Amino acid sequence: MAGCKKSNSKAPSLGPINYNDYANGGVHLDIVNSDPTDYNDDQLYVGVIGATTGANSQSAYIDMKTGKTVLLNNLSALPQVANPNNPSDGGKFIVIATKISDMPVDPATGHHSIPLPFIQSGRILLSIGKPLYYYINPGGASLGAPIKSTNPTDANYGTVFDFMEFTYYSTGSGARVFANTSRVDEYALSMGFELNALQGTKGTIQRAGELMNYKNTIQAFLNFNKPADYNQCYRTFFQDIVNPGGMTDASGKQIFTQTASYQHFQTYIDSIWQNYKSRDLLIVLGSANVGSTDSNLVIRGRVDNNNVFNFTQTQTVNGKAVVTGGTLPIKPTTSDVLGGNAGTGAFNNSSLNGTPGHELDNALRVAFVAALNRHSIVTDAAVGQIQYPDDVSKFYKKDPYNYYAAFWHAPGVSYHGLQYAFSYDDDANQSSTIVGDNPAYCTLYFGPVPNN
Repeated sequence: MAGCKKSNSKAPSLGPINYNDYANGGVHLDIVNSDPTDYNDDQLYVGVIGATTGANSQSAYIDMKTGKTVLLNNLSALPQVANPNNPSDGGKFIVIATKISDMPVDPATGHHSIPLPFIQSGRILLSIGKPLYYYINPGGASLGAPIKSTNPTDANYGTVFDFMEFTYYSTGSGARVFANTSRVDEYALSMGFELNALQGTKGTIQRAGELMNYKNTIQAFLNFNKPADYNQCYRTFFQDIVNPGGMTDASGKQIFTQTASYQHFQTYIDSIWQNYKSRDLLIVLGSANVGSTDSNLVIRGRVDNNNVFNFTQTQTVNGKAVVTGGTLPIKPTTSDVLGGNAGTGAFNNSSLNGTPGHELDNALRVAFVAALNRHSIVTDAAVGQIQYPDDVSKFYKKDPYNYYAAFWHAPGVSYHGLQYAFSYDDDANQSSTIVGDNPAYCTLYFGPVPNN
């Protein structure tokens, strides 16, 4: 991962960009190499892939030299290349990335920049040393996304890459940006994102991302106070850190499930389901409601003999008691919690959500995935004691909890301590998600985000 120290060189300015050629006047995406000590601009590749917006959405990527949208509906018409690590295998690939040094420079900012058209469900791709190769699937109508492989003949073998989620779309009266430097799956490169949005007459600036460069982030994770089992989250071959819920060996077999930490976490989950068979769990949801004893906010839960967690909330409306309910249908496993996995049914009542007796299902799913990861629901509360799962001051204080997530929220790791480290980590406003209307500009930091 270590790069050579070089002096950065800038591409010549291509002159002012006419943003009026792009959606709603367009927004420019500045690309900043914020780790120039380790990497030069000609070592860093950036790409944007997603889909066009509107009723006839199509897969597309953005030409990072012009900002133009390149549709992927006719792959045979696009430049294709052979597998660089096995040219004779007959596979064809599309290259989706450009060196930062080859991007135009915006005179207004002095940064490499492109005018960005609308793109939805997108990813901003970052890689070191080489661009990313997207495989053209048999039939030539779709692409296979890059994977991290131990096979030396894989087109992206040995390439260190990462991505962030990104959407830019019309609201009808303006435009909106959604961005998330998510760590829900893994970390392979430090990155940051900044949005300058025109809110009223003042404007707002939002930032998200890592505060340290790659080498320091990896070392900080290895030094982080955690059970030794979590050291397996760092994969030496891929030089990345993965969510323990996704840790697999070369054969695809889950690794973390075999550890003492996994079993310890399962014991915590089991104790909650067992403890609240004989008495009620009382919770109040919402970070703004921490400390409130308002009876209208209290949700009562109890586990039945089938391990179904049943909840009710009684509120006074127009002088009458109105009762709503919800359930967690299956006792979750550690994997369900760490992965925020609703697919197993442990947290998923989507077919019933909103029906009588299931009005609380969605709120309970979010609250429990988050609270169990953070250990903000306990089994030793006094009878009748109200618990506040969204009390930030209680997060990651009592073992066991998700130490992978705790690291990304630890001081000095992520901007303002915010990151999306597991599914539903946006609960209690802990996510690194950025949403802003009418953006004036966006800045992608290839490396740490400025902490000011």
